[in-house]
Amino acid sequence: MAAEPVAVFTVGGMHCASCVARVEAAVGKIDGVESVRVDMPSRTVSLSCRPGLDLRLVARAIEALGYDVLGKSESRIEAEALGFSSQRDEERRFFWRFVLGATLSAPLMAGQRLGLSPYTELLLALPLQVWGGWHFHQGLARSLLRRAADMNTLVSLSTWVAFLFSSFVVLFPESLPSEARVTQWDAVAGLVTLVTLGRWLEARTRGKTSEAVARLMRLSPKSVRVLRAAPSEEIVLIETVRVGEVIRVRPGEQIGMDGVVAEGSSAVDESLLTGESLPVEKAVGSRVWGGTVVQQGSLDVRVERPGVESALARIVDAVRESQSSKPRIQKLADKVASVFVPVVILIAVASALLWAMYGPEPERILLALTSMANVLAVACPCALGLATPLALMAGMGKAAEMGVFIRNADVLEDIGKLDAVLFDKTGTLTEGRPKVVETVVFQGGADRLLALAMSAEQRSEHPLAAAVVAHAGLAGAEPEPVERFEAVPGRGVRASVAGRQVLVGTVPWLTREVGPPPAGDAARLADHGGAVEAGGRASRPPSGRTLAAGGSVLGVCADGAWLGAFVLADALRPTAKSAVASLKEMGVEVMLVTGDRKETAEACAREAGIAKVFAEVLPEEKAQVVRRLMAGGLRVAMVGEGFNDAPALSLADIGVALASGTDIAVESADMTLMKPDLGNLTRALKFGRRIRRVIRENLFWAFAYNVALIPVAAGALYPFFGIMLRPQYAAAAMTLSSISVVLNSLRLRRTT
Repeated sequence: MAAEPVAVFTVGGMHCASCVARVEAAVGKIDGVESVRVDMPSRTVSLSCRPGLDLRLVARAIEALGYDVLGKSESRIEAEALGFSSQRDEERRFFWRFVLGATLSAPLMAGQRLGLSPYTELLLALPLQVWGGWHFHQGLARSLLRRAADMNTLVSLSTWVAFLFSSFVVLFPESLPSEARVTQWDAVAGLVTLVTLGRWLEARTRGKTSEAVARLMRLSPKSVRVLRAAPSEEIVLIETVRVGEVIRVRPGEQIGMDGVVAEGSSAVDESLLTGESLPVEKAVGSRVWGGTVVQQGSLDVRVERPGVESALARIVDAVRESQSSKPRIQKLADKVASVFVPVVILIAVASALLWAMYGPEPERILLALTSMANVLAVACPCALGLATPLALMAGMGKAAEMGVFIRNADVLEDIGKLDAVLFDKTGTLTEGRPKVVETVVFQGGADRLLALAMSAEQRSEHPLAAAVVAHAGLAGAEPEPVERFEAVPGRGVRASVAGRQVLVGTVPWLTREVGPPPAGDAARLADHGGAVEAGGRASRPPSGRTLAAGGSVLGVCADGAWLGAFVLADALRPTAKSAVASLKEMGVEVMLVTGDRKETAEACAREAGIAKVFAEVLPEEKAQVVRRLMAGGLRVAMVGEGFNDAPALSLADIGVALASGTDIAVESADMTLMKPDLGNLTRALKFGRRIRRVIRENLFWAFAYNVALIPVAAGALYPFFGIMLRPQYAAAAMTLSSISVVLNSLRLRRTT
């Protein structure tokens, strides 16, 4: 991974992948810039450069493209924080511009019914056009600088023509024939307000995408304890710690940097990175990762990578990169507009010139102005600005009622072409927490076994201990007094319960402590994956049934005698098998990817009906698995719920998270299943196809009326029938296309 960049600029005004490409190309051409990276979610431009480069050249190159340089920093964290803040500000600006537009549009749309004077209408339209539509006018200026037309070009031109023509009618009515004295305030109001509504909805979606990266950044500790003058500790900022220094991590704290344990031992919760539900034992020489949590005992860790290169930082970068690289469905509207806008302008100008040159006297100039205004008015892309947001609002609202939250509209382009689904194991296919699935009693009875085990384990913080205590409680067991308690990391617990010396822990450990169980009991343990031989070594791996969800066997001994054992497992979700079967029926290949052991993963896959397995995969490698499949031409969906799934969820064509999972997984995904019912996945895919179809229909209706009436607006019927489309009819066509889009979108709400 590259070193921290020399400078990071926060840039405003970037909205799509083409913006990213333009900025990278312009900055990359500057002599002295060695590398440049534009990050869309955080709105930052990071660059490495040779010493002596005047960074003002970089700022000027960005501003020359029409973008705003909001700030410069040597810290990417500071620059990204400013970028996220600017996004929230933009969302608020769009909201208040929409509120202003809606407030001023009501009387303008009502027109003569309110009895407003023409001058009052002009005063209402002025702030609506100038401030309410300011973002469109800025977009027009940028498009002129870039020599590339887009939606902003047509919106701004259309509103200015309608506004100026209407203002001329109000201020100089005697200069026009009576039949031409028709204002187009309703066209100005409808266009500015409705397209601004679409932009606000788009900004909200974009802001939620950026929150995922911001939330990831907040997970990383800002400071660590470093031992620079051992044994004393010094709390310093994480970016000041150098490779080779030793940091101390206490119980319950997060390890800030990747490294190797130099002193101490502890159980470390790595579920954030690997998805493994059980803590992993660490001792001197063990490798540890930034982002994991020390549970018991403190660790002194010798740093091997700086904070910006930790496992946590790499996951942040992977999510950021994946979110930046995704295409947006809204780009389709801009692509259409890039062709539609120049054609409309050309038709409007050509129409005006033809009427001015060849029109009948004395009204040829009037006909020229009217035809130009009509063409631009009838081509107003009001419905185009609503086509996608309205369908998404209606569709996503209905999907939410079905228990599915569609967060990223891009997936709708891929749902109909899906080839493969990758499932994470722990917490996705499985319940995500161990529980007792069977109790094996050797002697003393089940009640005695449960009471002693519950008493000994109730002071332990280990997940397996909590599962045993919960199981015993449900069985009606009552805890007994505990005089002494000791947790043995990675092995089990010792406790003095009602005068009896009780041990609960792994079979190999108990075998070393009290000896192997009697032959008959050992055979029963073997049936559950707890077989041992002399010396306490496992004679064979745990059984497939126990391993099906990363299972474990805990033995219970009292006063040197074996009382029994508990079989614990992370069971499959009830709907896992049926969901896999349904996906196969849809023609989708189903695969499993997990950081768990190969044997565990394969057993779980067999039980769920999955043939292809990727096991022992690190978090960043999950994203690589997705990338390889996509490089092979497959459309891939990733289903997960853990922090470690975030990069793969963000990179996949469709990322699906369970709402019960981590916030990062949910924020990185395109779709979220609100209930832990994997059957909702197939329902979501089918409904997503319907939303996609409605969006495409909306885009058709957004143009149908307008395109059909452009020849009429230009005056094609006048030479034959003496009919010239009046401006209000042109505006009505725009309104009719918007109504069609609204009604078509509302059909999604009636879906059952």
